[in-house]
Amino acid sequence: MDLVITQELARAESQQDAASLRKAYELIKSANLGKSEFDPSESFSPDLFVLCAEQALKMGQPEVSEDCIQMYFKVKAPITQFLGRAHLCRAQMCAPKSAENLEEFENCVTQYMKAINFAKGEPRYYFLVYNASVLYWQMVRPFLEPGYRHHLIPSLSQIVNVLSQTEEEDKEWHAELMLELLECYLQAGRKEEAARFCSTAAPFIKSHVPQKYRQMFSVMVRHELTDALQLKEEKKNSISLSVTFYINMLKAKAERNDLPGDVSVILRKAYRHLGHYNHQRFPSIREEKMLLLFELARFALTLKCMEISSDCLSDLKKMESKAAHLHLDKRQRKEKQFTRPWPPGLQSGLAHCHLSCLCFFYTCPSLFTFIVATGPQ
Repeated sequence: MDLVITQELARAESQQDAASLRKAYELIKSANLGKSEFDPSESFSPDLFVLCAEQALKMGQPEVSEDCIQMYFKVKAPITQFLGRAHLCRAQMCAPKSAENLEEFENCVTQYMKAINFAKGEPRYYFLVYNASVLYWQMVRPFLEPGYRHHLIPSLSQIVNVLSQTEEEDKEWHAELMLELLECYLQAGRKEEAARFCSTAAPFIKSHVPQKYRQMFSVMVRHELTDALQLKEEKKNSISLSVTFYINMLKAKAERNDLPGDVSVILRKAYRHLGHYNHQRFPSIREEKMLLLFELARFALTLKCMEISSDCLSDLKKMESKAAHLHLDKRQRKEKQFTRPWPPGLQSGLAHCHLSCLCFFYTCPSLFTFIVATGPQ
């Protein structure tokens, strides 16, 4: 019987066949009631309750999923990974539709934490901790709006701690949740807790996910979560951290209406630091330099430092123009190898059109993005 049900569920998944799902569900219900058309002595695995529930969720049939999970918890199933998976099904079924449904949110979180607490004690079930964290984060999207993030702190802090305990292999995902938790603390006005959290989160991100450390560093500078001398010492050996430090130090002062008189001097210093980036010799840092130029340009504009903003945009345009020409050269070399010659008049016209289009697409994006992001001046 198990084989027949498994085959129907497999067909339902591979072909998105609602009839196969319904047949598997009816067979499971009959077996559970002892009225199976098959030999009653045949084995029936409780795991099938959960497998059917999971497939029903994927195919948008929550009533089938709910019935299967209820049947699973009524039988005395052995303690396996399917217990955790059953809690994950329940959590998905009671997910809140909006940030106003706090009761549904708490019920949903309870199910996720049951799955996580079950899985964290057994290394072979650690994958359930990761799965639960991903599904949890999808569920809390409505609560990421200002004024609601504080509701996430109790559950998200537990999830981050468990991911540390289980030594989650996806360090980037772990770091992402750390940064989101830090933002929750700050939006809730719990600055002391945010500072304490930084003492463990910052070293983790710096060591395991260095590409995200600049984001962490900017938050620490802007909200003064770490000793200022330590931050100044840390920026000495990094151009990106130096520029990030100057921008966010000024942002912090601007929020307190405490901007120094030499703002333009500080911004110019940050701009000069970016000039030391050798993005031609090291193409891997080209994107980082462009992001910093854009950030500096936009912030300089808000402070009415038009000259610095203009210089940053000019550098961005030059970098994109060089990239466009490099791309064009490579493409032309390939075209010479793989295309037959065009008639002289048509060839010159197409070449002119081709070059114009490439220049447009490769030189305009940053300027367009900048204008949209900052609005009319």
